[in-house]
Amino acid sequence: MGQIWLTGADGFVGTWLRQRLVARNIPFLSLVLPENAHAISGSVVGLDLVTAAGQASSEPVLDFESLPAPTGLIHLAALSFPPACEENPDLARSINVVGPSRLYEQLLVRWPELPILHISSGHVYQPQPTPLSEEQVLEPINVYGATKLEGEAVALGLRDRGHHVSVVRPFNHSGRGQDLSFVLPSFAVRLAKLEADGGGTLAVGRLDSVRDFLHVQDVVDTYLALLERTEAFALCNLCSGEGLAIQEFLSGLVARCAVPVEVQTDSARLRGSQDANCLVGDNKKLCQLLGKGPQLQFDLLLDELMEDARARVARGEDLSWA
Repeated sequence: MGQIWLTGADGFVGTWLRQRLVARNIPFLSLVLPENAHAISGSVVGLDLVTAAGQASSEPVLDFESLPAPTGLIHLAALSFPPACEENPDLARSINVVGPSRLYEQLLVRWPELPILHISSGHVYQPQPTPLSEEQVLEPINVYGATKLEGEAVALGLRDRGHHVSVVRPFNHSGRGQDLSFVLPSFAVRLAKLEADGGGTLAVGRLDSVRDFLHVQDVVDTYLALLERTEAFALCNLCSGEGLAIQEFLSGLVARCAVPVEVQTDSARLRGSQDANCLVGDNKKLCQLLGKGPQLQFDLLLDELMEDARARVARGEDLSWA
């Protein structure tokens, strides 16, 4: 039996997607960094996109002969933390553009009809105060967005050659287990630590930025639905269509904290011009494809984030990235 292949299967979204596939009894192959392969159960293969990017196009990035034929590929692997991309643009391009290009070309030589879902980002857009549709101007304001846009060009170029490659542009999403460098788990875990310590001050960056958040569970369910429809669309947004200021998320998390907390702006946490004022997606196309689009369950997400944060603090997790 064929398997759905997942790159980045050991990451935040990949972990949620693997859990969903197990629950649905759908076979899959996890493609992860070789050094992480031992930590993943089931069918696992090492794949280093940086190594792949540095190889000649004729060199195989995987031992395809030893692997089961894929029924589809969901490409999640990316350097996705914008400040990390700003610090190392060459690394970002290797992981987000060149490595995937090598993988796709070789896969499609062997399996030209393979459905591929290329996961991009809402960061490819020029930020606007109104919801961004797929026809909007594409002018990313940071290195992450620029490399994701280059990756889209690779994917759509293959589609132009007749392959079933579709691009999905997810906007922000969060949930249990997300890396502490991202804004909502960072707030939550530092609040949980203050709670354990009896109170204190929470240092924050910009709070007036508006973002379109979903729960990661809704995102992975949508990926699986879209993988079955790659012939029907070249690209679409994955978003709720509604924006909330980061301040609203913070206020909700602070309200869940059992001790008094003072919120204080810290200039070291401000990202400057690389931080979009407003990044909200238009989900009309997604709704046309699937009949409806996911919506954010605000309280459920914040409850989960605080519960997860308390557990992380209790087990002594390293909070230095928060």
